[in-house]
Amino acid sequence: MVLRGTMGSKSLTAAGIVAMASAVLTLPLSLLSILLTERHDNIARAGQLALQWTGTLIFLVLTLLFRCFLVSNCRFRKANSIINAFILLNLLYAVISSYAEYLPQGDERIAPIITGLLVLLGIFQAGLGIRLLQLEHDLGGMKRPYCWLNILTGVFLASILLVPIGIFVSTISDIMLGTIFFHEAKQLDSST
Repeated sequence: MVLRGTMGSKSLTAAGIVAMASAVLTLPLSLLSILLTERHDNIARAGQLALQWTGTLIFLVLTLLFRCFLVSNCRFRKANSIINAFILLNLLYAVISSYAEYLPQGDERIAPIITGLLVLLGIFQAGLGIRLLQLEHDLGGMKRPYCWLNILTGVFLASILLVPIGIFVSTISDIMLGTIFFHEAKQLDSST
């Protein structure tokens, strides 16, 4: 029996697809972004902006779907404030990074702000993983590994030097989140 107000199996399947798409796109988009960083022409700037906002949109949709799942299916609201702050920080990071694309080459005034935001994003990512450890739902046996992947991702991002490892661990985390969504959808289908 599906509880009233929960995400149904179709919504969970769609969320799983978004999580898997995020996982599949993260590494190639990150590599492309690194390649475009070396160039300073208008095409490279447009490419960087497109990559930044594509990644931000995917993050936003996936994070909102995850928050909806936690609240409606797991009845877990303890992570809402962290998730909301995480979303705001990510949007702020996207806006400031986009603005930095239009600064003259060699202008490094924004770099400390971007670095500070990246550290904060890492802290909030780790905080989310820690908060999710309080979740009573087992997530199909994947709760602890998923929480620890979030914590590791946050630590790697906050360290600045280990951001590439953080991106890789985040990709694994997205695969696990997609698997969680698919598992929950299957559970709902089998209970009806």
